[in-house]
Amino acid sequence: MMKKKSSLILGDEFLEYCELNKIGKVNKLARETFDRGFTILKYGETPSFLKGNEVIKEVEKEIIKEVEKIIEVEKPIEVIVEKEVYITDDEQVKDLGKKITKLEKDKKGLSQKITALETKLKKKPKKVIKEVINDDEVEKLKQENKKLKEELEKITSSLSNLNKAKYIKNSNLNSLYDE
Repeated sequence: MMKKKSSLILGDEFLEYCELNKIGKVNKLARETFDRGFTILKYGETPSFLKGNEVIKEVEKEIIKEVEKIIEVEKPIEVIVEKEVYITDDEQVKDLGKKITKLEKDKKGLSQKITALETKLKKKPKKVIKEVINDDEVEKLKQENKKLKEELEKITSSLSNLNKAKYIKNSNLNSLYDE
């Protein structure tokens, strides 16, 4: 492929300038002026001490920046957790529930007997036939009342202890019923 030849058309003012300054190589000056003007247009103006050919220098600069980097590291920590586990036997719980209901019924029946006996004690006898008989009868009633109170106390304590069951050594099931 052929390279196109370019030509410059010089103006009258440029030619007059060359005549006044006695420049013999007009085409060479025109070419240099054109190249310099085009370079200024292309790259911008340069300081006045640089004349002539452009020198392109590649300067490598090494910039060192210190960057702090925080890295979070997860370390698994083994933690031993001790926990008390209460184990219950459903059949034993059902049996104890049945015993509780039975004892509550017994308690109710005995408390009714006690109230009936107490009302009998509060009533005054209308006729005193013999003192000996009344003393014996009162003594019997007191003893019977004492026995019934003891039975009631036993039932009450067994009912309260029934809710505090222990199946295995050092296992206390109270907290299951208290909560």
